[in-house]
Amino acid sequence: MDALLNGILSSKHPDQLKKQLLHKIADKGAQPQAIKTIKSVFELTINWYLEIDNELASNEGLTILKSWAKHNLSTFEQFFDRDYLVGLLLKKCRRECNIPILVKECLHLLQRSAIFYSHLKVVEAMAINYVQQHPSMASIVNFISLLRTFKECIPKGDFTSKFCVALINGVALVGHPDGRVLEYIQGSELIFKFINALWNQADSRFILESLKAVFTLISDESIEMTFCLGAIVQHIPKEMIDIVVKYAVFESNIDDDSMTRALNRIIGWIQWPTAVNVSVWIIGFLQSLAAEKRFTVLISVTEDKIEQVFKAVELSQVRKGALNVLTHMLLSFQHSPEPFHKILPKIPRVMSILTTETSAPSQDCAVRLAYLIHCCMYHHAGYPDLYDPVMEIIKDFPQPDPDEIQKKLAETRWTNQKAGNKNYVVKVTQRSETGKTGLHNLGNTCFMNSIVQALFMADGFRRSIFSLSSMGDKNLSTKLQQLFAFLSYTQRPAYAPINFLAASRPPWFTAGHQQDCSEFLKYLLDQIHEEEKTAVKKKKLSIDGKQGQATTEEASETTEANSVIEDCFGGQVKTTYTCLTCKSESSRTELFTDLPLAFPEYGTCEKSLVGGDSRRKKSGDSSKANDEDKKQSDSAASKKLHLNDLVQFYFKPEKMTGDNKYFCEKCGELQDAERSIKLTQVPDTLIFTLLRFSYDAKRHTRTKIFRDVKYPRTLVLPSDCDSAETSEKPTDRRKSVRTMITNKIEECGINTNTSNSKGEIYSLFGVIIHSGVSSESGHYYCYARHSLFTNPEAYCDKVQDCKDEDEIDFLQNKWYLFNDSSVSHAHFNSFSNVTQRFTKDTPYILLYKRITPSQAEGQDIDLNKSLHTSEVDPPMRADLRALVNKDNTFFLQEQEAAAKTKSTKKQDTANTSSWFNWNNDDDNGPPGSCGGGDGGSGFGGLNGANRFIF
Repeated sequence: MDALLNGILSSKHPDQLKKQLLHKIADKGAQPQAIKTIKSVFELTINWYLEIDNELASNEGLTILKSWAKHNLSTFEQFFDRDYLVGLLLKKCRRECNIPILVKECLHLLQRSAIFYSHLKVVEAMAINYVQQHPSMASIVNFISLLRTFKECIPKGDFTSKFCVALINGVALVGHPDGRVLEYIQGSELIFKFINALWNQADSRFILESLKAVFTLISDESIEMTFCLGAIVQHIPKEMIDIVVKYAVFESNIDDDSMTRALNRIIGWIQWPTAVNVSVWIIGFLQSLAAEKRFTVLISVTEDKIEQVFKAVELSQVRKGALNVLTHMLLSFQHSPEPFHKILPKIPRVMSILTTETSAPSQDCAVRLAYLIHCCMYHHAGYPDLYDPVMEIIKDFPQPDPDEIQKKLAETRWTNQKAGNKNYVVKVTQRSETGKTGLHNLGNTCFMNSIVQALFMADGFRRSIFSLSSMGDKNLSTKLQQLFAFLSYTQRPAYAPINFLAASRPPWFTAGHQQDCSEFLKYLLDQIHEEEKTAVKKKKLSIDGKQGQATTEEASETTEANSVIEDCFGGQVKTTYTCLTCKSESSRTELFTDLPLAFPEYGTCEKSLVGGDSRRKKSGDSSKANDEDKKQSDSAASKKLHLNDLVQFYFKPEKMTGDNKYFCEKCGELQDAERSIKLTQVPDTLIFTLLRFSYDAKRHTRTKIFRDVKYPRTLVLPSDCDSAETSEKPTDRRKSVRTMITNKIEECGINTNTSNSKGEIYSLFGVIIHSGVSSESGHYYCYARHSLFTNPEAYCDKVQDCKDEDEIDFLQNKWYLFNDSSVSHAHFNSFSNVTQRFTKDTPYILLYKRITPSQAEGQDIDLNKSLHTSEVDPPMRADLRALVNKDNTFFLQEQEAAAKTKSTKKQDTANTSSWFNWNNDDDNGPPGSCGGGDGGSGFGGLNGANRFIF
């Protein structure tokens, strides 16, 4: 009979004819046959069903087996005994997935036999082992079909929980679908529905054990996970999700690497079409990790998976859950814009998909995504170049109110880090394409970073700082030299200026709180100036001590030499008071390093010089202001301001009347007077501070002036200092340049107000932006370019055809955006119109470079290409370069150590199999954001000018 069956199967007859012949053989089972023949048919047909990869052999083999077994039941009982069943369930064969089907059919045949119930016990006893030994989707699905038919075979008692764990382990190892995706999805759903049915018949302890097994699997690096395990999510009771999350995060000792791996895999399930509750599970984990201050895991997971989550928003079946996770991730990741910036390039495509689809859910998702983008741009302000394309896409969507955004951010914010925490360096993975180095935010230190980056781009000042002799490691000038050296030569993408912060932070600044960058700048320049002057005095005393007395010439040179700060930023202003009664005049001269510019429409704003006493007292209540000033104030508020308006307002003579009368010594009493201001010495680098922060005495609140101002590339500054200029008198080149540029700017419609006084030409090279709605919160970032320029006389020949003042520019037109650790290319228009696009982003400090022929660079410097400081600076002092080289070596060692640590952790994890064997490595938290701190009272500071701390 065996030869006949094999002959039919191997013949060249058509399959239909073979099938007819095999059916005749099946019918032969009803006729009396020798026991040996019957058993040989059993063996052969079972072999066909399990080993031959041929559908005809498989199907007809099972048909023949069932027919012969039905008509020869006693012989089949002898054949299909306990040992055969055990062997069958342990068997390894080509078509293993058919084993459960074969067992099911055989048990159907043996239902009335004496061995039936013992066979059920065998299947029950071997169920766990079978699933463990046959981790394939078809095998597990078919075995569950066997158990659902013969429920007596389902493991009972404590073995039910172990069987569920075995099923979960089996699903985790089933591999990826080979083309039959729908069948793959349906199979996984069937398995987890069966597990859910077992859970429903047991207590919550069984469910928890199963979920522990899931977590153990997804945390194990040695197991290559399949995403179909995500099908379990929809069957987990929501109340159990909370229990498992809390256990995994708070009670277990799972280490950060394993937790990160597990959460990454759970997030991968977000693409599984039936994992309807996975977003709840993911967000639950993220919230619990934040409460436990597991910031290392949160940072790693968010940065690694944000793009995958955003990609899932494209898929309509999983869009809602993916958007929920995306929203939580981005709104809670508040210390760095890196995850948000990762998805920026992909936003246009996703928004296009959402707006193209006409369904209500798609339109709702588009609105929600636009809302999320607005929130992120609001919080991570300072990247207008990146945000402009996205703003164009979402311009027609509703924009959330700032208070609403703040509330949303507060709801999702991670637990605050501990005060004084030093683990605040944000991850920056690669160096900026600009070649410039960023500065890590050390916890609300953008006020310092923006000032340092602006000063670094002041080429003359940077060179002067490098030229100073070392005054000792504790001196602030030495710390600034070191910081500038790192910005010039470090291999790090961004540098953490920890030592400089400790040396430069004013004593009254609270660590970890946002501060006023203008106040910091003044303190920094004052300290460097005083240090240099002190060093000069010590040098003089040293000379006196060695020689008995210094010569008059030596003493004069040592005493009168200007400091670096005076040479670069020092200016002089003359204030004259004229009594309107007796016409007598009184003058005084003051030094300054920056000019504070008030807004004309805010007539009560105090206008004062940094570095001297107040030159203008408050005019009193606005109701007492004269009608002429009020009209002028209203007129100024109604037009777009130009920086020239603020400058002219600064120099505008002021009547001193009423409560603000002047005491005339000649008259011996208070008299009406006029106060006028003139510059008698102009600085090489001119710093303007716009007085944007005012105090409302009635409401007891600090407010910000959002008035937009046009900031020209080239500015004519009124001055009265020609008599002090001697270096260029032989050719009068400076006057020639000044006259040419002044005339051209006035031709463009700008009144320079220099007809009755001289003027100096300045070019803009640095702008520090404050992003925020008040003086008590916000963020600083900086736009800057190199302040080098070549022959200004030759350039004047090129401006004859200029029709607009923005076309007049002496400096290199290559701008950079410095935003803490991020540095990118920028454009003049990026900040010149920034307030029009982002109303809370306003220029606060402006830096201008004086344009004189004597300071022009040599023609060997090509301003058409990007410059590196090493190309324009003198050779760096050996000790500074050695310091940078040493740190660069440390940086390479850190990279190597990180790679070794990662390799070691992989080996350790591979040897870990128990839920209870992980170690808990606490992390101290992420860097602080520039969200503002608690603010503080206004610091009277310099000349009584309020520079609010925020």
